[in-house]
Amino acid sequence: MNDDLVRYGEKVISLCTSMGATECECCIEERIEKTILMEKEEIKSEREKHETTMGIRLLKGKKKGFSSSTLPGDAEKIANYALNCAVHAEDDEHWNQLPSPQPVAPVQDIYDPELADIALDQLIDRSSLLVSPYPDVFLDTAKVTVSTVYFYIINSQGVDYDYTATKWYIFVSYLPRKGTAYSALDYAVSRHMDIDCGHLAEMTAREVRNSLKATQLKDSFKGDVIFSENVCSQIFMNSLAAAANAENFRHQMSAFEGKMGEQVVSPNITLTDNGLIPKGVCSSPVDREGTPCEKTPVIAKGILENILHDSYTASLFDTKSTGNAVGSAMTPPVVGISNLVLFPGSHSTEDIIESVKKGLYIKGLSGGTDVTTGNFSGVVHHGYYIENGEIKFPVHCLISGNSFSSLHTINYLGKEQKANLEGMYAVPILVEGISIIPG
Repeated sequence: MNDDLVRYGEKVISLCTSMGATECECCIEERIEKTILMEKEEIKSEREKHETTMGIRLLKGKKKGFSSSTLPGDAEKIANYALNCAVHAEDDEHWNQLPSPQPVAPVQDIYDPELADIALDQLIDRSSLLVSPYPDVFLDTAKVTVSTVYFYIINSQGVDYDYTATKWYIFVSYLPRKGTAYSALDYAVSRHMDIDCGHLAEMTAREVRNSLKATQLKDSFKGDVIFSENVCSQIFMNSLAAAANAENFRHQMSAFEGKMGEQVVSPNITLTDNGLIPKGVCSSPVDREGTPCEKTPVIAKGILENILHDSYTASLFDTKSTGNAVGSAMTPPVVGISNLVLFPGSHSTEDIIESVKKGLYIKGLSGGTDVTTGNFSGVVHHGYYIENGEIKFPVHCLISGNSFSSLHTINYLGKEQKANLEGMYAVPILVEGISIIPG
């Protein structure tokens, strides 16, 4: 516990109340970040940044105001600005109140003292392991960041909680020294200092070498497509996160709106949001507004069971918050995911490949998804043509489809699981009937 920041937060709550606020919330984040940037396999820069930020959310009746600032700062000035915003705002007739204190479940292994104490020269040594192991491929860019965050939330309803967490994440991009090939990108993220930088370098650089041998498809066809963990997050997990968001339900922008208790995807899919996973990349004891995090079943064998709420949307839907208020101290909380977990299947990627008569295995895709409609398209930068259960050759092509329709035609889910920085835990999936186009 940072006693100085706790006293400061208590002072802010007292100050806002004395100035006429009927409710007040103070969120403080103290963040230490150590970052190494690499270009062309050389260290470009090293930086250590220490910043403390604060956000004040307050109510004047049902009028809301918010302000934020880096600390140290003039607490009275910051509070005054938030209060003025509230005074000039319109009443929010749906507002209930800020969260009240509740029992908080412990969450394990989100802080690693070894990671928190790592020196920049040690981080440089780790980063040097990202250099390509192949002479014909080089590391174009890399970003390695270690963060230690102390989070403190207090409000006028009695919420008063703090925790400390660590995280490190790596983004890499590789290119060929000669010839033409798409860059290969990948990432890794963990709460602990257990990322194998050498393995990440070897696997990603290998994709560049394979891309140099890629050919163009001759004809368009509809086939089975295996989406790797990375591409599954990019196309499908983003769609699921948006569809399960209560704010999107509220504004009738969710593909699952009005379908509670109904089958919305393949019976092979089970999806949970779990903010209490040990070592979970987005696990925490409480959410952005101090509500305890929890495990929320979202989809069970294809059936929509729950959507994700903060305290505001929970009040609108006459239910309880699922502990899914997200955001930094510098922004008001919104509904989001913690760790959104797609349950793995029992098949390895190799097993799934053997099941495909004609199709693709996609490991890199440029493009994205309209998370409201589910429509997606993109260029397959790193893909492999499959025929009769065997990878024949690497290919470049185009694909298009709809993520929500595709989620009904999933036959296999892989057992390999990977998290991205946003807390989406994806697995390889096999989808039928994807449009595959030369290009």
